[in-house]
Amino acid sequence: MSPARRLAIGITVLAIAMGIIAYNGIRSATVYYLTPTEFTRRPDIQTARVRLAGTVSPGSVRRANGHVAGFTIGDETTSIAVRYDGPLPDLFAEGREVLVEGRLDSDGVMNATQVITTHPTGYKEKSKP
Repeated sequence: MSPARRLAIGITVLAIAMGIIAYNGIRSATVYYLTPTEFTRRPDIQTARVRLAGTVSPGSVRRANGHVAGFTIGDETTSIAVRYDGPLPDLFAEGREVLVEGRLDSDGVMNATQVITTHPTGYKEKSKP
């Protein structure tokens, strides 16, 4: 076998190996982004790490020892309880849209590892007296 052919085979094998590694890395980093209703309709991903988008339900924020211990997010039809032990964004509030990333536990509660709030869609200037 000629040196040029060996080099071509080596480069091909290396390119295939790098492609497989990249594919596996991207696949493992994929996080689903669903509403609570979409999530409850997908039993195939109930134990997967997911990202849910919903609104913090009014009256659902539970506080313990001076910080938020949990809350509920929902859409028009479905609500999911969330447990989160960490600092919440400054804009976190009841009625605010949030993204929650985590896994559902056996009790049906989302154990969140991250909570992100959305920013208000428009700037409104304070009215002048």
